[in-house]
Amino acid sequence: MNDMGSRTWIWKNIPNLTGRHNDVIYTQPRSQPTHDFLIFFGGDVQDISENMEKHADSKKYMKWNLENTATMLSEQFPKSHIFVIRPSRMMITKHAVFSCFDNFVPGDKYGTPSFCPMYMALKHLRNLLLCCLEHIKTLKIVEDTNSYNIEATNLSLMGFSKGCAVLNQFLYEFHYYNDNSDKDTDINNFIKLIKDMWWLDGGHNGSKNTWITDQDILRSFAKLKINTHIHVTPYQMQDHHRPWIRIEENSFNETLRKMGVSVERTLHFGNKTRSLSSHFNVLTDINNVQ
Repeated sequence: MNDMGSRTWIWKNIPNLTGRHNDVIYTQPRSQPTHDFLIFFGGDVQDISENMEKHADSKKYMKWNLENTATMLSEQFPKSHIFVIRPSRMMITKHAVFSCFDNFVPGDKYGTPSFCPMYMALKHLRNLLLCCLEHIKTLKIVEDTNSYNIEATNLSLMGFSKGCAVLNQFLYEFHYYNDNSDKDTDINNFIKLIKDMWWLDGGHNGSKNTWITDQDILRSFAKLKINTHIHVTPYQMQDHHRPWIRIEENSFNETLRKMGVSVERTLHFGNKTRSLSSHFNVLTDINNVQ
Protein backbone atom coordinates (compact mmCIF):
# COMPACT_ATOMS: atom_id res chain seq x y z
CA MET A 1 0.00 0.00 0.00
CA ASN A 2 1.32 3.45 -0.84
CA ASP A 3 -0.64 6.39 0.49
CA MET A 4 2.25 8.72 1.26
CA GLY A 5 3.33 9.97 -2.11
CA SER A 6 5.65 7.96 -4.26
CA ARG A 7 8.52 7.42 -1.85
CA THR A 8 7.08 5.47 1.06
CA TRP A 9 5.09 2.25 1.26
CA ILE A 10 3.57 0.31 4.12
CA TRP A 11 3.72 -3.42 3.54
CA LYS A 12 1.37 -5.22 5.90
CA ASN A 13 1.84 -8.67 7.37
CA ILE A 14 5.00 -9.69 5.59
CA PRO A 15 4.94 -13.47 5.99
CA ASN A 16 7.75 -15.24 7.65
CA LEU A 17 8.85 -17.97 10.00
CA THR A 18 5.88 -19.92 11.27
CA GLY A 19 3.51 -17.50 12.89
CA ARG A 20 5.81 -14.47 12.72
CA HIS A 21 4.63 -11.47 10.70
CA ASN A 22 5.70 -7.84 10.70
CA ASP A 23 4.53 -4.72 8.93
CA VAL A 24 7.35 -2.85 7.23
CA ILE A 25 7.43 0.82 6.28
CA TYR A 26 9.73 1.21 3.27
CA THR A 27 11.19 4.44 1.86
CA GLN A 28 13.14 4.31 -1.36
CA PRO A 29 16.49 6.10 -1.72
CA ARG A 30 16.41 9.82 -2.47
CA SER A 31 19.50 9.80 -4.61
CA GLN A 32 20.92 7.18 -6.97
CA PRO A 33 19.95 3.88 -5.32
CA THR A 34 22.74 1.85 -3.78
CA HIS A 35 22.70 -1.54 -2.15
CA ASP A 36 22.72 0.07 1.29
CA PHE A 37 19.84 -1.10 3.46
CA LEU A 38 19.06 0.64 6.76
CA ILE A 39 16.81 -1.42 9.03
CA PHE A 40 15.27 0.50 11.92
CA PHE A 41 13.54 -0.62 15.13
CA GLY A 42 11.75 2.18 16.97
CA GLY A 43 10.82 2.99 20.55
CA ASP A 44 7.73 2.80 22.73
CA VAL A 45 4.77 4.84 21.46
CA GLN A 46 6.04 4.86 17.86
CA ASP A 47 3.48 3.33 15.52
CA ILE A 48 1.92 4.15 12.17
CA SER A 49 0.09 7.47 12.24
CA GLU A 50 -3.48 6.11 12.03
CA ASN A 51 -2.91 4.08 15.20
CA MET A 52 -1.20 6.89 17.09
CA GLU A 53 -4.18 9.15 16.41
CA LYS A 54 -6.41 6.88 18.49
CA HIS A 55 -4.64 7.16 21.85
CA ALA A 56 -4.45 10.32 23.96
CA ASP A 57 -0.85 9.70 25.00
CA SER A 58 0.40 8.62 21.58
CA LYS A 59 -1.21 11.63 19.93
CA LYS A 60 1.28 13.91 21.70
CA TYR A 61 4.11 12.19 19.84
CA MET A 62 2.55 12.13 16.38
CA LYS A 63 5.61 13.81 14.90
CA TRP A 64 7.52 10.59 15.58
CA ASN A 65 5.14 8.18 13.85
CA LEU A 66 6.87 5.47 11.85
CA GLU A 67 6.16 6.99 8.44
CA ASN A 68 7.68 10.33 9.51
CA THR A 69 10.61 8.50 11.08
CA ALA A 70 11.26 6.67 7.80
CA THR A 71 11.33 10.05 6.04
CA MET A 72 13.69 11.56 8.66
CA LEU A 73 16.06 8.63 8.23
CA SER A 74 15.85 8.90 4.45
CA GLU A 75 16.83 12.58 4.63
CA GLN A 76 19.92 11.67 6.67
CA PHE A 77 20.82 8.56 4.66
CA PRO A 78 19.70 9.59 1.16
CA LYS A 79 21.40 6.70 -0.66
CA SER A 80 19.91 4.00 1.55
CA HIS A 81 16.77 1.95 1.26
CA ILE A 82 15.01 2.52 4.59
CA PHE A 83 13.07 -0.30 6.27
CA VAL A 84 11.24 0.57 9.48
CA ILE A 85 10.09 -2.62 11.19
CA ARG A 86 6.81 -2.09 13.01
CA PRO A 87 6.52 -3.95 16.35
CA SER A 88 4.33 -7.01 16.01
CA ARG A 89 2.34 -5.93 19.08
CA MET A 90 1.54 -2.66 20.83
CA MET A 91 0.61 -2.97 24.52
CA ILE A 92 -1.90 -0.22 25.20
CA THR A 93 -2.46 0.93 28.79
CA LYS A 94 -4.41 3.90 30.05
CA HIS A 95 -1.41 6.25 30.09
CA ALA A 96 1.12 4.73 27.73
CA VAL A 97 1.71 2.56 24.67
CA PHE A 98 4.55 0.04 24.68
CA SER A 99 6.25 -1.39 21.60
CA CYS A 100 6.67 -5.15 21.76
CA PHE A 101 9.07 -6.74 19.30
CA ASP A 102 7.86 -10.26 20.14
CA ASN A 103 9.14 -11.65 16.84
CA PHE A 104 12.70 -10.57 17.57
CA VAL A 105 13.21 -10.76 21.31
CA PRO A 106 11.36 -12.61 24.08
CA GLY A 107 9.81 -10.38 26.73
CA ASP A 108 6.93 -9.69 29.07
CA LYS A 109 3.55 -8.20 28.20
CA TYR A 110 5.12 -4.70 28.07
CA GLY A 111 7.87 -5.86 25.72
CA THR A 112 10.56 -5.66 28.40
CA PRO A 113 13.20 -8.03 26.99
CA SER A 114 14.59 -11.21 28.51
CA PHE A 115 17.42 -12.07 26.15
CA CYS A 116 18.30 -15.65 25.27
CA PRO A 117 21.07 -17.41 23.33
CA MET A 118 18.85 -18.21 20.35
CA TYR A 119 15.45 -16.81 19.35
CA MET A 120 15.76 -17.01 15.55
CA ALA A 121 15.75 -13.20 15.42
CA LEU A 122 18.45 -13.02 12.72
CA LYS A 123 16.70 -15.71 10.72
CA HIS A 124 13.44 -13.77 10.99
CA LEU A 125 15.15 -10.57 9.84
CA ARG A 126 16.75 -12.30 6.86
CA ASN A 127 13.42 -13.79 5.78
CA LEU A 128 11.69 -10.42 6.17
CA LEU A 129 14.29 -8.75 3.98
CA LEU A 130 13.99 -11.47 1.34
CA CYS A 131 10.25 -10.73 1.16
CA CYS A 132 10.91 -6.98 1.07
CA LEU A 133 13.34 -7.45 -1.82
CA GLU A 134 10.57 -9.10 -3.83
CA HIS A 135 8.34 -6.08 -3.13
CA ILE A 136 11.09 -3.68 -4.20
CA LYS A 137 11.50 -5.50 -7.50
CA THR A 138 7.86 -4.80 -8.32
CA LEU A 139 8.42 -1.06 -7.78
CA LYS A 140 10.98 -1.05 -10.62
CA ILE A 141 13.17 1.60 -9.00
CA VAL A 142 16.04 0.39 -11.14
CA GLU A 143 15.89 -1.36 -14.47
CA ASP A 144 18.02 -4.29 -13.43
CA THR A 145 15.86 -5.86 -10.75
CA ASN A 146 18.25 -8.81 -10.56
CA SER A 147 20.69 -6.53 -8.76
CA TYR A 148 18.46 -6.81 -5.70
CA ASN A 149 19.62 -10.05 -4.23
CA ILE A 150 20.37 -10.25 -0.56
CA GLU A 151 24.03 -11.21 -1.00
CA ALA A 152 24.71 -7.87 -2.74
CA THR A 153 23.43 -5.70 0.11
CA ASN A 154 25.25 -3.73 2.82
CA LEU A 155 23.18 -3.76 5.99
CA SER A 156 22.99 -1.15 8.74
CA LEU A 157 20.91 -2.10 11.77
CA MET A 158 19.57 0.71 13.92
CA GLY A 159 17.64 0.65 17.17
CA PHE A 160 16.15 3.63 18.97
CA SER A 161 15.17 3.49 22.67
CA LYS A 162 13.21 0.21 23.12
CA GLY A 163 14.27 -0.87 19.63
CA CYS A 164 17.84 -1.29 20.89
CA ALA A 165 16.59 -4.44 22.64
CA VAL A 166 16.34 -6.07 19.20
CA LEU A 167 19.99 -5.22 18.48
CA ASN A 168 20.94 -6.67 21.86
CA GLN A 169 19.21 -9.95 21.00
CA PHE A 170 21.21 -9.99 17.76
CA LEU A 171 24.38 -9.76 19.88
CA TYR A 172 23.35 -12.91 21.75
CA GLU A 173 22.76 -14.68 18.46
CA PHE A 174 26.08 -13.53 16.97
CA HIS A 175 27.65 -15.25 19.96
CA TYR A 176 25.61 -18.40 19.37
CA TYR A 177 26.63 -18.58 15.70
CA ASN A 178 30.24 -17.85 16.60
CA ASP A 179 30.18 -20.95 18.82
CA ASN A 180 28.16 -22.98 16.29
CA SER A 181 29.50 -21.69 13.00
CA ASP A 182 28.60 -24.87 11.14
CA LYS A 183 24.93 -24.58 12.12
CA ASP A 184 23.54 -22.34 9.36
CA THR A 185 25.53 -21.16 6.35
CA ASP A 186 22.77 -18.79 5.21
CA ILE A 187 22.77 -16.95 8.54
CA ASN A 188 26.55 -16.83 8.79
CA ASN A 189 26.66 -15.29 5.30
CA PHE A 190 23.87 -12.91 6.29
CA ILE A 191 25.81 -11.73 9.37
CA LYS A 192 28.74 -10.83 7.10
CA LEU A 193 26.50 -8.33 5.26
CA ILE A 194 26.09 -6.23 8.44
CA LYS A 195 28.49 -3.30 8.18
CA ASP A 196 27.14 -0.89 10.82
CA MET A 197 25.02 -1.05 13.96
CA TRP A 198 23.52 2.03 15.60
CA TRP A 199 22.30 2.16 19.19
CA LEU A 200 20.28 5.38 19.67
CA ASP A 201 19.60 6.22 23.32
CA GLY A 202 18.76 2.65 24.31
CA GLY A 203 16.29 2.07 27.13
CA HIS A 204 13.57 -0.32 28.33
CA ASN A 205 11.61 -1.01 31.52
CA GLY A 206 13.85 -3.80 32.78
CA SER A 207 16.41 -3.40 35.56
CA LYS A 208 19.44 -4.65 33.59
CA ASN A 209 20.80 -5.32 30.10
CA THR A 210 19.82 -2.00 28.60
CA TRP A 211 23.31 -2.30 27.14
CA ILE A 212 25.07 -5.66 26.91
CA THR A 213 28.15 -5.99 29.11
CA ASP A 214 28.81 -9.76 28.99
CA GLN A 215 32.46 -10.12 27.95
CA ASP A 216 31.99 -13.34 25.99
CA ILE A 217 29.10 -11.93 23.96
CA LEU A 218 31.03 -8.74 23.23
CA ARG A 219 34.12 -10.74 22.25
CA SER A 220 32.10 -12.61 19.61
CA PHE A 221 30.69 -9.29 18.39
CA ALA A 222 34.16 -7.74 18.17
CA LYS A 223 35.28 -10.52 15.80
CA LEU A 224 32.70 -9.36 13.25
CA LYS A 225 34.38 -5.96 12.80
CA ILE A 226 31.00 -4.20 12.58
CA ASN A 227 31.23 -0.39 12.88
CA THR A 228 29.47 0.53 16.11
CA HIS A 229 27.66 3.84 16.60
CA ILE A 230 26.46 4.89 20.05
CA HIS A 231 24.25 7.98 20.28
CA VAL A 232 22.98 9.03 23.70
CA THR A 233 21.18 11.97 25.34
CA PRO A 234 20.78 13.11 28.96
CA TYR A 235 17.31 11.50 28.91
CA GLN A 236 18.85 8.06 29.45
CA MET A 237 22.34 8.96 30.69
CA GLN A 238 21.03 11.12 33.56
CA ASP A 239 18.08 8.96 34.58
CA HIS A 240 18.64 8.83 38.35
CA HIS A 241 15.90 6.22 38.72
CA ARG A 242 17.82 3.90 36.38
CA PRO A 243 21.52 4.56 37.06
CA TRP A 244 22.51 1.22 35.53
CA ILE A 245 21.80 2.57 32.02
CA ARG A 246 24.77 4.94 32.19
CA ILE A 247 26.99 2.36 33.89
CA GLU A 248 26.17 -0.34 31.32
CA GLU A 249 26.61 2.01 28.36
CA ASN A 250 30.02 3.02 29.66
CA SER A 251 31.02 -0.64 30.04
CA PHE A 252 29.71 -1.55 26.55
CA ASN A 253 31.60 1.34 24.97
CA GLU A 254 34.87 0.81 26.87
CA THR A 255 34.91 -2.97 26.43
CA LEU A 256 34.37 -2.78 22.67
CA ARG A 257 37.08 -0.13 22.28
CA LYS A 258 39.55 -2.31 24.19
CA MET A 259 38.65 -5.18 21.88
CA GLY A 260 39.54 -3.07 18.85
CA VAL A 261 36.03 -2.34 17.60
CA SER A 262 35.49 0.88 15.67
CA VAL A 263 33.19 2.75 18.07
CA GLU A 264 31.82 6.22 17.44
CA ARG A 265 30.08 7.62 20.53
CA THR A 266 28.12 10.85 20.47
CA LEU A 267 26.36 12.67 23.28
CA HIS A 268 23.57 14.83 21.84
CA PHE A 269 22.03 17.85 23.59
CA GLY A 270 24.42 17.43 26.52
CA ASN A 271 23.99 21.11 27.42
CA LYS A 272 20.20 20.84 27.63
CA THR A 273 18.08 19.64 30.51
CA ARG A 274 16.93 16.06 30.41
CA SER A 275 13.73 15.77 28.37
CA LEU A 276 11.73 13.31 26.35
CA SER A 277 11.79 15.68 23.38
CA SER A 278 15.61 15.62 23.24
CA HIS A 279 15.41 11.82 23.45
CA PHE A 280 13.23 11.75 20.32
CA ASN A 281 15.21 14.51 18.64
CA VAL A 282 18.23 12.24 18.40
CA LEU A 283 16.35 10.78 15.41
CA THR A 284 16.81 14.02 13.49
CA ASP A 285 20.38 14.57 14.64
CA ILE A 286 22.10 11.26 13.84
CA ASN A 287 24.26 12.56 11.03
CA ASN A 288 25.29 15.82 12.63
CA VAL A 289 28.53 14.19 13.70
CA GLN A 290 29.51 12.52 10.46
